[in-house]
Amino acid sequence: MALTDCVFCHNITTNSFDVIGRGQRTLVVLDQQPINRGHVLVLPLRHAPDLPSLTEDEVIEIAVVAQRADRAIRAVFDSTTTGTNLLMSNGESADQGVPHAHLHVIPRNEGDGYEFQEDVTRYPLAPIKGPEREALRRSIGFV
Repeated sequence: MALTDCVFCHNITTNSFDVIGRGQRTLVVLDQQPINRGHVLVLPLRHAPDLPSLTEDEVIEIAVVAQRADRAIRAVFDSTTTGTNLLMSNGESADQGVPHAHLHVIPRNEGDGYEFQEDVTRYPLAPIKGPEREALRRSIGFV
């Protein structure tokens, strides 16, 4: 994908986002189709299609900025926000709508009508063990 094809890169370049915060590597913008009032996106200024494409510094800043956004949302919308969802979809099969990494910070409250629907008929899943488990452990890189 050419950067000119990325709607987020276009919005960054043309100052078309409703920006409420800017970091060294990130922007915080109001979501144009919010799930609830105060729903924001934290996204890298540099084009990166998904989480694996981000640098470690970008991931750190996105996490810290998302924490600040979460705290701000809870402070500003205190009477209506009793929780938050942080959501990042990576790839088309994960319902990523725009192929530019972005983390949603979504204010939540009891009975707001938004639900994640889990299909419990898929369980139980086969456990991850043996060579797969060991390969996963090694690939993550922790001892």
